[in-house]
Amino acid sequence: MRDLTSPLTFTSKMTVGEKREQEEKDDSENSDDEEKKVETTDEPASYTNGSVTLTSHVIKNKRLIPEFMPVIMAAGYGSQLYELTNNTPKCMLPVANVPLIWFPVQFLIRHNFKETYVVVREGAREVIEKYLSAQLEKEGVKMAVEYVVIEDESEKGTADSLRIIAPKTKSNLLVISGDLITKVSLSELANVHRASNASITALVAPWYTPANPEGKKKRNKKDDRDFVGLDPSDNRILFLSNEKDLDDEIVFRKGQLSVFPHMRLYTTLRDCHLYIISQTAVQALMNKPEIAMLRCEFLPLLVRKQIKQVANAEQFTDIYSTLQQETEGDIKFAALAPPEETGCFVHITDDFTVRVNQLHNYIKYNKAVGELMTDMLPKHTPPATVKSFEETQYGVHQQTQVCKLSRVSEEVAIEGKCSVKRSFIGCGVKIGAHSRIADCVIMSGVTIESNVTLSNSVICPGAIIRSKSNLKDCRVCDGYEVRSGSEFTDETLIGDEENMMSFSIDNSNNNSSSSDENVLR
Repeated sequence: MRDLTSPLTFTSKMTVGEKREQEEKDDSENSDDEEKKVETTDEPASYTNGSVTLTSHVIKNKRLIPEFMPVIMAAGYGSQLYELTNNTPKCMLPVANVPLIWFPVQFLIRHNFKETYVVVREGAREVIEKYLSAQLEKEGVKMAVEYVVIEDESEKGTADSLRIIAPKTKSNLLVISGDLITKVSLSELANVHRASNASITALVAPWYTPANPEGKKKRNKKDDRDFVGLDPSDNRILFLSNEKDLDDEIVFRKGQLSVFPHMRLYTTLRDCHLYIISQTAVQALMNKPEIAMLRCEFLPLLVRKQIKQVANAEQFTDIYSTLQQETEGDIKFAALAPPEETGCFVHITDDFTVRVNQLHNYIKYNKAVGELMTDMLPKHTPPATVKSFEETQYGVHQQTQVCKLSRVSEEVAIEGKCSVKRSFIGCGVKIGAHSRIADCVIMSGVTIESNVTLSNSVICPGAIIRSKSNLKDCRVCDGYEVRSGSEFTDETLIGDEENMMSFSIDNSNNNSSSSDENVLR
């Protein structure tokens, strides 16, 4: 049972409110500032926020109330990336050598937002805040970041976090998953939300599937599909669920199909977890403290409310098949319903959009971001080319080849006659001579000795790959030591401190096999 007494704390070095006060002082000194104080009556106004024209409510002698208030959800455990998140928060995993949390923040910067809330776990707050503060300063961006901190063991969900934030803003909420990377323009989503007078508008996109060598695109069977049911006339949401949450079959009642006879059910679209939520829907959420999850609990209730408003009373009895009968769900639903009309819609985008939340896609998405989003990545300084490491600690030996599709941190040491192809190498990595690295993600502090071959593998921080090892399609977890001469294919190498110590001591047998190591498949 979910612990409703577990507290959420709401803290920041500089809160959004303090940021507003500071900006108001700055506005008074600069009459040309775009967001200065205004003196007018209570009337709607509009202003340009990057490529998006946003409507704001102007209150006499007060600051503009922004149309959207961003909330970045970065408190996920990364259960489907557990091999990589043992000691690294999911939102700090590198993608194209950039921590994942930067991409939703960069999305906001791209649309000229000046403030945001970030929901984080207590244990991850310090490292996230330290990184964002440093990176924002490095980029020369002024943004007020206020952290909603959830206890590490708390079972609080996304809806619980929104109930903490909602009283602090009168704006519609722009909720962004911390694992989302997208090139979509917010104006497209905002226009759908406004035109439909929606309660909630969601971004959906086709699965990103790069072409294989034959030029064909084929979905990976490991992908968790979303089932998205839409009214083709206006992209109204009629059904939305992940296949993990479904039984063996989906049953739609005649009542629903009679009201929406042309409903289409898509399995090629993915819910991107980017939502605009109206203030009316937020207030409804505030009245239902037992609802913990935005996607799994709150959105289905809004969909049911929407269908009821379209259908007549006789039809609604048989409408929504996911709830078998009118019991507790309908009682919740009746109490939830606001007096205004409820509408749930989607915007379908063809722009590059992925969620980095599954292990089998991790390397693929690293390469895709490195190729397709170069203009949106932070400024990158490649490592220096050196003749030897006698007088310098970092650099790439002049006899080593690094292809243009690779992204290598400045503080690395790669010795001579190595080859690095389509790979991403973090800070503090050392690679010995005659090593071959292809299609890999190598995180910070990794040591790779000489004559090592790595292909399509992820090496987590602090791991050690001893000489003459050969790894293909592998995941090497934090601090793990691969013994000299090891060969592995499609394995996850993980071990506790005791096991790793024994591996480090016993290096006499170079003909090690998978049975010698602590392997988790």
